[in-house]
Amino acid sequence: MPVVVFGLNHNTAPVDVREKLYVPEAAVPDLVKDLKKEDIGEAVILSTCNRTEFYFSCDDFERSFRKFYRLLVEHFGLKAEWLEQYTYVFRNEDTYRHLFLVASGLDSMVVGEPQILGQVKDAYRLATDNSATGFLLDKVFHRTFNVAKRVRTETKIGYNPVSISSMATELAKKIFGELKEKKILVVGVGEMCEIALKNFKKEGVGEIFVTNRTFRNAQALAEDIAGIPRPFDDLPNLLGMVDMILTSTGSEKPIIDTNLVNGVMRKRKHKPLFFIDIAVPRDVEPGVNDLANVYLYDIDDLKNLSQHHLKDRLKESEKAHAIIEEEVARFTTWIQQLDTNPLISRIYEKVEEMRGTELKKALQKLKDVDEETIRSIDILTKGIVNKLIHPHVALIRQNGSPTVLDIMKKVFRIEEENEKNMDNRHKG
Repeated sequence: MPVVVFGLNHNTAPVDVREKLYVPEAAVPDLVKDLKKEDIGEAVILSTCNRTEFYFSCDDFERSFRKFYRLLVEHFGLKAEWLEQYTYVFRNEDTYRHLFLVASGLDSMVVGEPQILGQVKDAYRLATDNSATGFLLDKVFHRTFNVAKRVRTETKIGYNPVSISSMATELAKKIFGELKEKKILVVGVGEMCEIALKNFKKEGVGEIFVTNRTFRNAQALAEDIAGIPRPFDDLPNLLGMVDMILTSTGSEKPIIDTNLVNGVMRKRKHKPLFFIDIAVPRDVEPGVNDLANVYLYDIDDLKNLSQHHLKDRLKESEKAHAIIEEEVARFTTWIQQLDTNPLISRIYEKVEEMRGTELKKALQKLKDVDEETIRSIDILTKGIVNKLIHPHVALIRQNGSPTVLDIMKKVFRIEEENEKNMDNRHKG
């Protein structure tokens, strides 16, 4: 049964494309139900600011993928040819490799960032909570978590961890130099906002305001870092007071538009205002960047900044890739054995049935054969049969591809046998 990943990420698509395929957590249950109606046996949806990926298993890849793609186009209201420009599809071994890389932080915008493993675990948990996974994806994801742990343990890829949030703090320092006299507004209370707030606090920012649609959540987060919580309705006034805004909410539409910022800038007498928008979908309307003295940075702008940290991690990245290749080979072999072991057992059973039948015929023709001779003939014929089928079994174990399995079924007439059994059942 093929294991497939279909998706896009920060390497294949800009943020204005990624946000079109973003799947909010609340939308996952209904979407996985729709997927299962389209011959998708199991499914996990991973959707973050840098990627949206669908991991699934199916019996017939070609048929199921056509249905899956049609569903996706209809669900998101996109044109198929447009989507093809930015997406990728991997199967089986390539899927395992990709997921191992993702969970280990090796496919992240900031190589080695630690948040992605938690996001993968959350995606898997959400799928299992909605009965969307089974034996196969359970095994794939549990192995993934073990591989990511091994990479973290045996390399320094996560040493001095760098994240999107820390990149945002670094960008703020590049903009302002010294942050001690600056006023910063953080919009949102998610993990990235929380990490950014702690980083700002370490840098000794003058004042930190926190706002969120749910005020008590803003209060709780502000309390942790001695910040100032403000109601979300106070956003226009806050924009007029601060030097920089960091925003990362779960809104599906921009919460800060061009008209709002234009009005704020008149009141500010066009004093420069900086936005760092690390949300996907974006929180700040792109047109804001066209206003005089307004500077908008989105999550893709942080990618260039992250390249400076890449050199420090390249050596450890090579070690991590070697571990992943080893784990991919090991897991692929294990998966293939799930398909090959039953076939190998059936081959041995069938050959043994044939040997037993022919031996019985031969012994009936022989007269006055003692038990010792019968035992010797039995051992001899078993040895001959095992030597004859050993190369076939070895080939199945070494290369358990669907093509090889099909050939072996035909060689030993196991496919024909299954069809006869089915015919007999139907006649009965």
